[in-house]
Amino acid sequence: MFVKVIATVFAAALTFGSAEAQDTPSFSRPLEIRGYEHDGEARFVGVYQPSTYRRGQPAPLIVALHGRFSSPQALHAMSGLAAVAEQRGAILIYPEALNGFWNDGGHTALNRPGEPVDDAGFIAEAIQAATDDFTIDRNRIFVAGYDSGGGMAYSLACHSPTPLAGVTVVSALMWDYARDQCSTATPTPILILHGRRDDQYAPINGGDVNGVDVRRLGVSDTLAVWRRINGCSTPTASGREDSVVYGSCASGAQVAYVGVPGGGHNWFRANSRYQINRQNVDATALANQFFFDRSAFALPNAQTSGRSRSWIVYAPSTYDPTQPTSVVVLLHGRPGNSGGMALLTGMNTVAENHNFIVVYPDGIDNEWNAQFDVSARDISLGGRRSTLPQDDVGFLQTMMDDLAVDFHIDRSRLYLGGFSNGGFMSYRMACSASRTFAAFAPVSGNLYLELSQLCSRSPPTPLLIIHGTADPSVPYEGVQIAGSEIGDPIRISYGIQETVAAFARRNGCSLSGETTTYAERGESPGTNVVRFVPRDCTSGADIMLYVINGGGHTWPGHPRPQAEMGAVNMDMDAGEVLWEFFSRHTLQTYRRPRG
Repeated sequence: MFVKVIATVFAAALTFGSAEAQDTPSFSRPLEIRGYEHDGEARFVGVYQPSTYRRGQPAPLIVALHGRFSSPQALHAMSGLAAVAEQRGAILIYPEALNGFWNDGGHTALNRPGEPVDDAGFIAEAIQAATDDFTIDRNRIFVAGYDSGGGMAYSLACHSPTPLAGVTVVSALMWDYARDQCSTATPTPILILHGRRDDQYAPINGGDVNGVDVRRLGVSDTLAVWRRINGCSTPTASGREDSVVYGSCASGAQVAYVGVPGGGHNWFRANSRYQINRQNVDATALANQFFFDRSAFALPNAQTSGRSRSWIVYAPSTYDPTQPTSVVVLLHGRPGNSGGMALLTGMNTVAENHNFIVVYPDGIDNEWNAQFDVSARDISLGGRRSTLPQDDVGFLQTMMDDLAVDFHIDRSRLYLGGFSNGGFMSYRMACSASRTFAAFAPVSGNLYLELSQLCSRSPPTPLLIIHGTADPSVPYEGVQIAGSEIGDPIRISYGIQETVAAFARRNGCSLSGETTTYAERGESPGTNVVRFVPRDCTSGADIMLYVINGGGHTWPGHPRPQAEMGAVNMDMDAGEVLWEFFSRHTLQTYRRPRG
């Protein structure tokens, strides 16, 4: 074992009362990141020792499993599980997944990245290490999992070599392969919290995923698995949105399901300081009651409040909550999602290397509203009618306020970039959110015609642009869509040269500048990188353009499996380039709206 880093979290005070609505801020005890070698891989576990722990007195152990492309530091900050540890004197550990996902038995079936690893064995080793380091009550070992960590929690509940006293799964239903693996399982008390508008796990059975022959189970089939395992028949309580408690099961192991009305793909919190996702459900408080006071467990009085939104957060192991930390927000393309953006960009590695937080939000219906609220038309890039507009500018700004509830973020060093449709949205944010974000970076996107007036009147902001000249999806020369049968094509966006010229005028730059050609490494024949930097820009509002000659609809430095998206240049890592540009800028007080 070796220690990777030690960090501390903000001081706060909390006592748990009702399980319905509690603020659960973090505590001022260190989250220690410990490293282990397991099956030849370096693996890491976050360890939280509460102030209420007393060595020599058997303590509960809570194993918390983060979601896809997230991290122990992120789940620790966002879940508020430290409050439970403090109240119960419990040791809290956060194992870390490799390659973004837990191997819950579906690694190969779902074509997840990297080689399959023995996560069950690694978690068992982490539990054993905790029992070696602390006085652990082996009859009170609990697991809480979110998203992909929830899938891993189901797997552990079925086959953990260590008996589990209770499992809480947040925002994850089962897959059919998990049901098959649980055909023989030990009865385990289980609580499932699930948003009824979760776009990752629908309440009804899902179809196959990207042509892979695996299927998500709906609520009723997931509950049927655990009713069978635990020997449950008649509910003892029921509520809205199919919420139900089976409290009198033959095995003595209770099953409970909380359907959150209007809830999305979230770790549900009821902190009154949050402005988004206010469903009056606190997953942490409910897990606390289910684990430690199960006889009094009651279904919450949930409520629907606006459209639910979701995002992934990665906080590096070096995150120190006593210090203000930079944040990079990256917006996915259409019809992508947050996990796909994390996989495409490899930005978690950049964040780990340079100690910043990276956030991957999800657009509604896998799309961002970059211009429909200012456009006279209601067509999307695909030529279809859109369900937009929603206020994505407001959402992304408010998301920063909600992030600040859990993390010590540096308000002067918030940055935003995006790919494809997310790149289009990045231009919009550069014209509408210069009081929130310090710099912007669109990749494989260009400027909508409808935004030209809005952007020309907006304050100067730093802007980094990356685009391939052979992009088949968002052409370098601009986007057009077919008009009527006898009409001319409709021009949707400017080309990159026109886009750079428009922002150069806004930022007070000369149209002349410095051009640099990157050396070719031989890894991406047919492509090369040319950087152009206009001169004489307003101080602190520089522009930088990377032209990928021969490059496709890609993120430089990270190959895409879809050959039809064109060539990927490997002479630069776009994530590193973004961070180098971002890190030179802070939010300036000179930015004032014109006119």
